[in-house]
Amino acid sequence: MGRSRHCSEEQRTLIKKLIREGKTYKEVQKIIGCSAKMISNALKWRAKPETRGRKRTTTIKMDRRITRMAKVQPMISSRMIKDSLELPVSTVTVRRRLCEANLFTRIPRKVPLLKKRHVQKRLQFAKEHINWPKEKWRNILWTDESKVVLFGSKGRRQFVRRPPNSEFKPQYTVRTVKRGGASIMIWACFSYYGVGPIYRIPGIMDQFAYVKILEEVMLPYAEEDMPLKWVFQQDNDPKHTSKRAKSWFQTNKINVMEWPAQSPDLNPIENLWGDIKNAVFEAKPRNVNDLWNVVKESWSGITAERCHKLVDSMPHRCEAVIKNCGHTTKY
Repeated sequence: MGRSRHCSEEQRTLIKKLIREGKTYKEVQKIIGCSAKMISNALKWRAKPETRGRKRTTTIKMDRRITRMAKVQPMISSRMIKDSLELPVSTVTVRRRLCEANLFTRIPRKVPLLKKRHVQKRLQFAKEHINWPKEKWRNILWTDESKVVLFGSKGRRQFVRRPPNSEFKPQYTVRTVKRGGASIMIWACFSYYGVGPIYRIPGIMDQFAYVKILEEVMLPYAEEDMPLKWVFQQDNDPKHTSKRAKSWFQTNKINVMEWPAQSPDLNPIENLWGDIKNAVFEAKPRNVNDLWNVVKESWSGITAERCHKLVDSMPHRCEAVIKNCGHTTKY
């Protein structure tokens, strides 16, 4: 016996309507001109969910176990998950299930090591300063030191598009030098009103060199360009908190801001260091003198608008620290 003729959606709808009205099979057959089998199939028909591809190799329970382990141990690999749970699937399937759960593989951010006391101090600082008016933040002179290397100064990852099996061809590689090659150590300061002087530190930076910078570079600029009641900001580097430096601040009657340790994300000058290092990467200087020239040019090219935005972001930085319970933030 051959298969019954295909029943369209319109025919199915009409058959169901006639049957609901009390028509018999024979009456429906005469009206539509179909077989009794077609009527029976139309009444039994149910829409099935569309399925494509082969059958799923993991159960809902397996998926939950995979997701739970990845959330408990974020650094665990798909191979370790497979082996630990003794799953009868490949590592590719494990990764696919994690992606379905929005647990994608990412490179972890490098952040300062925060101990319990650091977290508490950061939280305390944020709570004390979150309601500061913008005028107070604009009276602060932000300072810091940074090392800039001749090679590898770029602050972000670099990618290359290349054909298969060509990873060691010169045009697809990045040249590196041990410890970044030649480098310079710089000190600089800025405020809401713009960038201040930038200074290249000769030799080793110690407490004596730091006090010399304060005396010969920072103080003349601050007395000339900062508001009358300005505040000095620095991190808790040992040379900054040395007895010699503290004595110098007291002698010159400079108000030094209390600063939580391990908090580069709270210091807006760190964003300017990123700008400098990106400029060095783009310029590709050939030697130390070229490097210093690029640093000076990029520093002087920082606009007042850039400084405005960074200083005015301080309430948001404090808010982010509180929201993250004292831990490192995106800034």
